[in-house]
Amino acid sequence: MFDGRVLLGLDRLRLNPVSQRHVTAGSCAGVWLIGCEPVDGTVRYCRECGAMGRVRSSWRWRFVHMPVGQHAVHLLVRVRRYECMACARSWTDDLTHMADEGRRLTDAAVWWAVAEVVLKSKSVLACARDLHCSWGVLNRAVLEKGADVLAADPRRLDGVEAIGVDGHVWRHTRTGGRYVTVIVDLTPRRHGRPA
Repeated sequence: MFDGRVLLGLDRLRLNPVSQRHVTAGSCAGVWLIGCEPVDGTVRYCRECGAMGRVRSSWRWRFVHMPVGQHAVHLLVRVRRYECMACARSWTDDLTHMADEGRRLTDAAVWWAVAEVVLKSKSVLACARDLHCSWGVLNRAVLEKGADVLAADPRRLDGVEAIGVDGHVWRHTRTGGRYVTVIVDLTPRRHGRPA
């Protein structure tokens, strides 16, 4: 039996899909908007006194998720604010397992983009168009994830025999030059292969 929750990875995100809508936008095939609600029932209980809280209000947060085929996927997650009638405490659904605090890209979307950039030499702009999100948000997430993974790997420079450093400046901007320094592993050049 086909289960869209598994295909989209919603089971790992602890989300239950409640609606879907396709809109013509973003990538050439459009964007699937999937309405979701958190599955965790324990969040309804107050952490201080253990009493059941009531839903005070709710709103939807839009998360960019990894695409399916040529379709971008955005998750419209209903976030509830609860209040405890016994101790007057309030809290919201915890969605930090889906994405880093304040980020609107799921971890799956960030890993998808990192894989596209690293393994397929795809530009961040092309990935942003496929995900139907802004270049700046995706670029920041990809750079952070790459830095975290590279910094954690003590063997990241194993096998490197020669490196090349190149500086480049763009002068075609109104606000002045933009500078970048590129460091390249030149070890393959020693063995007659392109770097």
